[in-house]
Amino acid sequence: MYCLDTDIIISVLRGDKELKKKVESIRTQDVIFTTITLCELFQGAYKAKDTVKALDLVYEILRNYKLLSLDTKSAEIFGMDFNKLEKEGKKTQDFDLLIAGIAKANNLILVTRNKRHFENIPDLRLEGW
Repeated sequence: MYCLDTDIIISVLRGDKELKKKVESIRTQDVIFTTITLCELFQGAYKAKDTVKALDLVYEILRNYKLLSLDTKSAEIFGMDFNKLEKEGKKTQDFDLLIAGIAKANNLILVTRNKRHFENIPDLRLEGW
């Protein structure tokens, strides 16, 4: 099962036909995104010139894919990874660590176009599309 990072969803919404085809080739129940990504999508929608259209796209994503929330296990993974990376001098953005924590807690492959944002996170199953 795949957890889509925000940049993957945004690229699909912006019309990347090849990426959209790849996402659609996966069974719908195997495509997941996180509440953290949802926050980022709403942030972008309210910044868009056509907020109504952008919000419609966000709600379309909500209708079509499974949404996972931060839970105790993923929050603990976030805390462990944050401190490990900080000690190693490899600090990572909190939102990326939260998304990775949810993916790791649910044994998902995180799909992104920004592998460098996630490459230091231990034991994260990661694919770059």
